[in-house]
Amino acid sequence: MAKIGDLLIQKGLVKAQQLECALKEAAKTGEVIGKVLVRMGFVGEEQLLEVLAEQLGLVFYRSLRDVPVSPEAIKAVPARFTMHYKFMPLKLKGSLLTIAVSDPLAVWHSEDLKLQLGYDIDRVLATEEEIMGLLRKYYGVGAATVEEILSKEPKTEDNQQVRRDYEEIDDLEKGAQDSSVIKLVNQLLSEAISSRATDIHIEPFRNNVRVRYRIDGILYEMRVPEQIRHLHQAIVSRIKILSGLNVVERRLPQDGRAVIKVQDKQVDLRISVIPAAYGENVVIRILPVHLLYSMDDLGLLPEDMKKIEALMKKPHGIVFLTGPTGSGKTTTLYSCLSKLNKEAVKIITIEDPIEYELPGIMQIQVKPEIGFTFANALRGILRHDPDIMMVGEVRDTETAELAIRTALTGHLIFSTLHTNDSASGATRLMDIGIEPYLVASSVNAFISQRLVRIICPSCKEELTDKKLLPDIFKDMKIYHGKGCDNCNRIGYKGRTAIYEILLVEDQIRKLIIEKASAAQIKKKAQELGFKTLFEAGMDEVRRGQTTPEEVMRVAEAGEGEE
Repeated sequence: MAKIGDLLIQKGLVKAQQLECALKEAAKTGEVIGKVLVRMGFVGEEQLLEVLAEQLGLVFYRSLRDVPVSPEAIKAVPARFTMHYKFMPLKLKGSLLTIAVSDPLAVWHSEDLKLQLGYDIDRVLATEEEIMGLLRKYYGVGAATVEEILSKEPKTEDNQQVRRDYEEIDDLEKGAQDSSVIKLVNQLLSEAISSRATDIHIEPFRNNVRVRYRIDGILYEMRVPEQIRHLHQAIVSRIKILSGLNVVERRLPQDGRAVIKVQDKQVDLRISVIPAAYGENVVIRILPVHLLYSMDDLGLLPEDMKKIEALMKKPHGIVFLTGPTGSGKTTTLYSCLSKLNKEAVKIITIEDPIEYELPGIMQIQVKPEIGFTFANALRGILRHDPDIMMVGEVRDTETAELAIRTALTGHLIFSTLHTNDSASGATRLMDIGIEPYLVASSVNAFISQRLVRIICPSCKEELTDKKLLPDIFKDMKIYHGKGCDNCNRIGYKGRTAIYEILLVEDQIRKLIIEKASAAQIKKKAQELGFKTLFEAGMDEVRRGQTTPEEVMRVAEAGEGEE
């Protein structure tokens, strides 16, 4: 039988000098030559396995997604075996178990499995990434760890496992510090980060615990082993310890934060725990500790970029960003502040909470529980001679009045309001008690934004069937993502922002002073060239960035736009 190195050279996949270099490395480390060649980047894992399959007479699958997996095979093999030996059971027929492996030269693994499981083993080849993806799909995240924890439980006389009720453990902290529980929580966090999730939801119900990840703004249920319900309280306690919360307190909501390192990345976790009917519900927001903010990364169209840059050059006034939670307002604000951050300028922010660290900018965390509110913080920082300020959110009349009067005395302020569109910003301020003349004279612009998912570039294709689309889209060239491995069959990967920018110009000021409705303000603004969120979304559809369904999901079509 020809050696694998010689076969790779014959097929032109590696050069002789690369093989020689890899052989020297293998002699030092004791690794097999194939793994060394892959690790050194001389050959891809797929290419190596294809050649090995040919050499050993095995079947090689580039993708396991369409390979049928029998439930009998899953039931026959415990998760701890699959994770230890890194294989995926595919089919069980009689006493023959077909498994996918990524290391065909580890023959002793098959012998171990035959001895421990009692089945004859038939092997096929697949990459480790494909195998791990299928293990997560069929066994669930942390399945082997859950089995390991529960296997330590005491047994009754009839040999049935007695599962510990973590609700009754006196020493909750001890249970949460168990190495296996720590490992399980780390696996949940690691999987979320690998999936590009921004939030983890751990939700207890009567007979199960559901784990969901929010990816690109949409919640997806993640497969977890059914037995994880027995470990729910231990998981919650571990998360509480991680974020410095009271482990024993289960009756009241608690909020905390932690900075951890996962996959060589530092991430900031914002943890919220609330009591529910069947245990404590946990939501973990995942934020990178350091982000580089750039206006170019916001997805602004050239005409919108010019408007925002002009607003940032104004010496005073307020710019309000509006939109629901999770619409990217903070990222836009931070990008503006990063561009304005210069040695000659003093910038102070008041936030609740501080989302990300901004080097060179003084950031203040409000603490309402001790009376340090947005309004009190705003009064205090005026004595610190700031040029530019960011007020995290205008929630009440006192904060709004102070912000407006501060803007009128020569400061540039950025803040957020919770309204559905930009035209409602002025009426919202008047509703909370601000005089119309103060709104008209202090506000430079109301900017509303939403995040839309971007079509996956790897599976993007033109949509031919437009029957179900509204008439407005039928004359456009429409694209969609058919779903691929790169986007986990979703069809979208990543998000971009769409904006509507309402500049408070003379005619708009006049309407505000006259206490006009949001609809009247919007109508006049459209006459002056204002573009709605839906129209901004339509531009992204025309550019092939997103889909009509995604625009309709986040932006409401107004009159004449359907």
